[in-house]
Amino acid sequence: MDAPFLTTSLAVLAILFLLALPWSAATHDILPLKSSLFVEEYETNILQSSDGTFSCGFYNITKAYNITSAFTFSIWYSNSADKAIVWSANRGRPVHSRRSEITLRKDGNIVLTDYDGTVVWQTDDPDYLYYENNRNLYNSTRIGSLDDYGEFFSSDLAKHQARVASDRSLGIKRRLTLDYDGNLRLYSLNNSDGTWTISWIAQPQTCMTHGLCGPYGICHYSPTPRCSCPPGYKMRNPGNWTQGCKPIVEIACDGKQNVTFLQLRNTDFWGSDQQHIEKVPWEVCWNTCISDCTCKEFQYQEGNGTCYPKSFLFNGRTFPTPFVRTMYIKLPSSLDVSKKPIPQSSIHDYTPSRLDCDRVNTITTEAVRNMNKIGGEEPKWFYFYGFIGVFFIVEVFFFAFAWFLVLRKEMWSSEVWAAEEGYRVMTSHFRMYSYRELVKATERFKHELGWGGSGVVYKGILDDDRAVVIKKLENVTRNREEFQDELHVISRINHMNLVRIYCFCSERFHRLLVLEYVENGSLANVLFNSKILLDWKQRFNIALGVAKGLAYLHHECLEWVIHCNLKPENILLDENLEPKIADFGLAKLLSRSGSKQNVSRARGTIGYIAPEWISGLPITAKVDVYSYGVVLLELVSGKRVFDLIIGEDKTKVHEMLKKFIKMICYRLDNEKSLWLAEFVDFRVGDEFNYLQAKTLVKLAVSCLEEDRKKRPTMESIVESLLSVDLARS
Repeated sequence: MDAPFLTTSLAVLAILFLLALPWSAATHDILPLKSSLFVEEYETNILQSSDGTFSCGFYNITKAYNITSAFTFSIWYSNSADKAIVWSANRGRPVHSRRSEITLRKDGNIVLTDYDGTVVWQTDDPDYLYYENNRNLYNSTRIGSLDDYGEFFSSDLAKHQARVASDRSLGIKRRLTLDYDGNLRLYSLNNSDGTWTISWIAQPQTCMTHGLCGPYGICHYSPTPRCSCPPGYKMRNPGNWTQGCKPIVEIACDGKQNVTFLQLRNTDFWGSDQQHIEKVPWEVCWNTCISDCTCKEFQYQEGNGTCYPKSFLFNGRTFPTPFVRTMYIKLPSSLDVSKKPIPQSSIHDYTPSRLDCDRVNTITTEAVRNMNKIGGEEPKWFYFYGFIGVFFIVEVFFFAFAWFLVLRKEMWSSEVWAAEEGYRVMTSHFRMYSYRELVKATERFKHELGWGGSGVVYKGILDDDRAVVIKKLENVTRNREEFQDELHVISRINHMNLVRIYCFCSERFHRLLVLEYVENGSLANVLFNSKILLDWKQRFNIALGVAKGLAYLHHECLEWVIHCNLKPENILLDENLEPKIADFGLAKLLSRSGSKQNVSRARGTIGYIAPEWISGLPITAKVDVYSYGVVLLELVSGKRVFDLIIGEDKTKVHEMLKKFIKMICYRLDNEKSLWLAEFVDFRVGDEFNYLQAKTLVKLAVSCLEEDRKKRPTMESIVESLLSVDLARS
C-alpha cells in the first residue's frame, strides 16, 4: 500500500491474538500451534476475527501488475472492496510467491519466513522499553486517539479540540490514514458495497499541504491540484515532485551577472523568510533582494507594504486571495521566459480537446495507395525477397536455438535469480539496472569523476535525462543475494543530508551503485582546491548538516549505520552548498581484511580514523564522531589536518593530533579571542561569528577525546549546534 493506516491498537492486537488463542470458532478462523499458512494458498487460506471485521493472510502486493511474485503477511478489513490494509509484518520486506509461510510455533511465537527459510518477521516481547533497546523516545507526551463515534483527538490540535467525522455515530468502521500526499484523512466504510468515503480531512485545500511540490515547485488548481515549475526552472527529477524544481541557469554571486525579477501574481512560497520588513515601498523590497545574492525572491503584499525577502523557495502555491500576494522571482536577464506559462489556478479548464481524424485518414489512404502501386508494378521482386526473408528467418532461428542449448544452464540460473530477486526490487525504493544500460548511461564509462578506496566514480545520464553518479565497487566478495540484502537496508535510508541511492547493478562479477548527482562535488575540493570561497555562514551550515546526517545514521535509522570513513572527500555539496554525506553503508558491502594493517586502509583514512582502530577495539559509532571532529577543525581553519601539525611524522598522527588538541584547549582558556581569530581561515577575514567558531572548536576537541566513552553522541552535537544557531539569530 502507498501509505500506512493508523487504526486503533485494540483492532490490530485482536487479530494478532487471533493467531495464537484457541477460540471456539470455525476451523478457518484458528491457526493451531505448530501449524502454518502457506503463500501458495493465499486465496483460500485466510483467517477472520470472531466478528468478521478483519481478515489476515498473505496479500499479493503486485496484483496491480498482473503477476504474483511478492507478498506480505497483512491484516485488512474483510468487507472492504479494495482490501484496505491496516497492518503488515515488516512491510518493507515482502516475501516470495513460493515456499514462504507464517508459522505459529509451539512456544507461542509467530514467525514469517521467506522461500529460503530467512526469517522476515517474528513476534518479540512487547514489554521491552525504549531505553532497553538503546533508543530514545521523543515527544513521549504527545498522544492521539480515534474513538467509536468518529472523534479524532490529538494533543497537538489547537485548543485541544477534537476533530469530528461528518457521519459521527456508533457502529461505523473507520480508518485514519496518512496518505501519500502528506494529508491526514479519516475514511468511513460503507458495509453495503465495501467502499470508503472521506468523513474528515486535515487539510481540505490540497495545495496547502507542506512541501507537496518540493523545492521551487508551485501547486495550483486547473481544476484538480497539480504541480508545475515557475518560468526559469525545470523539474529536478522527472516523475518525482518531492525533489521539486531547479534553476535552468544559476545566478552567480560574483556581481557580474545582470538579474531581473519575474512577477507571479497570487503566488506564495511561505517560509524561509530572510527578513520581515513592514510598511515599505515596493522599490525598497526590490533593492533589498537584488543586493543580496542569497535572496532568491521576495514577496510583497500590496496595501500594507509588507516585504519578505526569501533565501529558499518552498511550499509554493497559487490561488486568488482577498489579500494580494505577489512573488518576484530573481532570474538572469539573459534568460528569456516571456513565452513560458506562469502557473495559475483556475476553477475550470477550458482547453479544448479534439482528435484530428481527417489528417489521419488522409495519411493512411495515401500509404495504402502507395503500397498497392508498388505491389502492382513489380510482382516478381516480391517472390524473390520473400524467399530471401524466409531463408534468413530459418537461419536466425537455428543459431538462436543452438545458443540456447549451449547457455541454457546460465540462462536458467538468471531466470531463477530474476524470479527470486526481482520481487524484492519491485517493492523497494530502487530498481536494478543491467550492466549494458549503465555502459550506455556513462558512454562506456567515459566521464570519470574520481576514485577512492571503494571504487571508481563516473558521471552518467539515465534514460529519463537524470544526471547520476555511477560507482564501480571493488573488493566485493559477497554473492548477489547477500549484496541485495545489504542494499535493501541501505536503500531505505533517506535524509536530506545523505546522498540517495537510486538503483544498482548486480550482474555476474559487476557490482555498481547509481547515486544522486551532487552539483558542486566534494567538500575537500571546494574547501582546499576550488575557487569557490565558503563564507562563515556556509561553513557553519555544512557542520550542522553533516551532524544531522550522522545523527540520522546513528540514532534514527531502522538499522543503525556506522559510516567508517567520514572525511571531506565523502561530504558532497549541492547547488545551494548544502552538505550530503556519501559512501555511507559501504562498510557493509565491501570485503574486509582481518589484519590490523589493512583495517585502516580499507575502512578509513589516516588522519580521520579513531585511535581504537589501531588498538583493535570493537568499532562503534564513536569512530564517526572522531572523524567528525577532524572535519570540524578543517572547516574552521581551512587547512588539512596534516597541515595543522606540519613538520610532524604522519605515522604518529594520533600522538601529534593529541598534542595539538591540548594546545587548543590551553589557548581557548587563556588567550580568549586573539588565538581563535588567527585559527579561523584567513580567507573568511573578520566575517565570522565568534560564538559559533568557539563552539565548533570546543566540539572538535570533545570529539577527538582518546577515550571514546568521553566523546559526545552526534545527537547531542546537533543539539549544541542548533542552540548556538538560535542564540545567534
